[in-house]
Amino acid sequence: MNDFGQIEEQNNKSNELLNAFDPEKFLYILRKSILYIVAFLIVGASAAYLYVRYTKPVFESSSVIKLDFESEARELGLSQGMKSVDINEISGEIEILKSKLFMSKVVDAVGMDVSYHYYGTYLTDERYTNSPFEVFYDKKSFGYYDRKIDLEITGENTFELLWNGEKQTYTFGDQVQTSAFTCRIVKTSNFSFPEVEGKYYFVVNSNEALIKYFQNTVSVQPENFNARTIRISIVDYNKYKAQDLLTAIDTLYLDYTKQAKNQAIEQKLTFLESQMSETEQRIQEFERYFENFIIENRTVNLQADLQQTIVELEHLDSTYFELKRKQSQLNMLSRDLENESGVIFSGIYEGLPPYLSDYMQSYLQLREEYLIKKGQYQANTQVMQRITQQLSLQRAELKQALTTYQDRLKGRIAQVDAGRKRLEKNFLRLPAQDTEYSKNRRLYSLQEEFLQSLRKTKMELEITRAGTVTNFVILSPASLPGAPIKPQPKLIYVIGIVAALFISVVFVLIRYLLHNQISSLKELESLIDVPVLGTVPHYSTEKLPLTKMVIKANSKSAMSESLRTIRTNMEFLNGTNDTRLITITSTISGEGKTFVAVNLGAIIALSNQKVCIVDLDMRKPKVHLAFQDEASPSGMSTLLIGKSKLEETIRKTDHENLDYIPAGPNPPNPSELILNTEYDQLLSQLKDRYDLVILDTPPVGLVTDAVLSMKKSDLQLYVIRSEYSKRSFVKSLENLKRINQFSNLTVIFNSVKAGGKGYGYGYGYGYGYGYGYYEESK
Repeated sequence: MNDFGQIEEQNNKSNELLNAFDPEKFLYILRKSILYIVAFLIVGASAAYLYVRYTKPVFESSSVIKLDFESEARELGLSQGMKSVDINEISGEIEILKSKLFMSKVVDAVGMDVSYHYYGTYLTDERYTNSPFEVFYDKKSFGYYDRKIDLEITGENTFELLWNGEKQTYTFGDQVQTSAFTCRIVKTSNFSFPEVEGKYYFVVNSNEALIKYFQNTVSVQPENFNARTIRISIVDYNKYKAQDLLTAIDTLYLDYTKQAKNQAIEQKLTFLESQMSETEQRIQEFERYFENFIIENRTVNLQADLQQTIVELEHLDSTYFELKRKQSQLNMLSRDLENESGVIFSGIYEGLPPYLSDYMQSYLQLREEYLIKKGQYQANTQVMQRITQQLSLQRAELKQALTTYQDRLKGRIAQVDAGRKRLEKNFLRLPAQDTEYSKNRRLYSLQEEFLQSLRKTKMELEITRAGTVTNFVILSPASLPGAPIKPQPKLIYVIGIVAALFISVVFVLIRYLLHNQISSLKELESLIDVPVLGTVPHYSTEKLPLTKMVIKANSKSAMSESLRTIRTNMEFLNGTNDTRLITITSTISGEGKTFVAVNLGAIIALSNQKVCIVDLDMRKPKVHLAFQDEASPSGMSTLLIGKSKLEETIRKTDHENLDYIPAGPNPPNPSELILNTEYDQLLSQLKDRYDLVILDTPPVGLVTDAVLSMKKSDLQLYVIRSEYSKRSFVKSLENLKRINQFSNLTVIFNSVKAGGKGYGYGYGYGYGYGYGYYEESK
């Protein structure tokens, strides 16, 4: 496989590892986020508490009504039972209850034109029946509707009124005169100063606002179609107000239904009363005539020879007037049929032929059904269109039958009238008084019969009206709400906690996805093919403010043991005498290469080997800081240019076998100095003097100085810092090994936190957290 194939394979491997889910890493992020999760839970619970605490509770009062369209008059055999309520009729009743017309009647009845509110610390409270003051105003002249008017009770008899930015002091009972309205505010029985002292506001509500309020708060829903029940409910911040308003709605619905059902009957009764009044007046006129006739003529007996003629004439007159009455009734019936809104009562079609009476009975029943449904459905509904068509057909058939019967009646009237005229000629010789008396007597009898017929019809209608009952029964009256329907504390707390948990999960996932540092030894080994020589434990910032040597003689610390392990692994890797020159580097500054170099040199020196640490990081020297020395004027930079000698630059340390050479003054061209032959000669001299030489080189991810030194060394140590080094840094390591063919390149995993999983955050011994080379000095 060529080099490009190896590179592609390595990149694919790295991408697979980057995309793989690491449970240990996720649990580590989760443990690091515990405080945030607790904070989120506290915030969620606090938000839920504040919402429950400072949200006005909403109460709901409800009642259940059973629809029952029946009439008790059916028991008397005077009317038929109304049709059973079906789904369409229930829907019609629901629409009536929700209609603006019905709501306007409720507004007129409940007397909620002024609402009173008290300003609390955080919320406002409506004083439904316990307001300490009451507002009186003239509805005709008042024009400041649906706006808040602030009022502050300041004394036993005084208050301040604030509106439109103006404040004025008034006395209770006096007239309040402003440029916008005039009213009078008086104290109520709930006024008890100073308990009622505080800020209030009142609103004079318009009818439109109140209708809108009812339409928004009243809900009408079918409860059970089979049982023909509906549920009426209303929501409000005041539970007593909700109950009272719903009670008013139920009561008004009772009256509204009765009025709607009796409207047709009332129209018929009005017509009958007017006819009866006119007939009674005519009868009274006839009675006064008879009294005067008897007084003037002192007799009521007619001549014996005219008895037979009179009997015949009376019969003809009776027949004639009966026919004329029928003709009048038929004419009136024809006019009523032409005028669809006309009132037709049962007395009109008495005495008609059976077939015509049946036509009339069917038409009246169909028209009664039309009037009932007209109040329940809109004109453009299918139900109304169907019954209107049926009514038109029935009316046309009835008109045709009436026309035929009227023609026959006219012929009969003409015959009777001709007979009357013949008999009346016989009375020309009779006294005028006798003729007039007989005629009035006949008319009087006819009026009495007609009056009795009207009274009978009126009695039937009154019995029907008395038997009419409402079309519903209240199964459950308006209830007084107990607990509010919202906010529901348990639900709100559950929502708050669930929201906090959701945010916590999202937060942890985001931290997991954004966490690009190498965190564990297992993760490191899965990313690289280079062997790991060992791990260095984590030290806290308080313990190591700067890079320094922490190894002491006979130390049993975790740091000492881990470095001894690395020393032992080095011996197994190359043998005791094969390793003379070691380079230590990293990808960027801050990964702990100087710390490892200093303390690894110290642990090896404790094994009676002479060790020299050379600071080749001439751009940012740090080795002298580890030994708490000042920056030296001589060092590697002066050695490589020949200004200093080796003996002058070697510094002794507290450890007997450990020396170091500082970097010296910062040169402008460190890379060129390392390329000189003097550098190779210097390394040869150091190998002759010491058992082991450790080169602390610059980071390979920033400059190329380290690569030159690594090629001359026996063992290359690459430092990767836990929770600091990026996962992408392994590419630099793999490229370094592949390009330069380093066979002894190994990795030291630095700042591993105790706990067995290799997770840590860094020991912070003076390095910054940036990626730039010069970040280490911060």
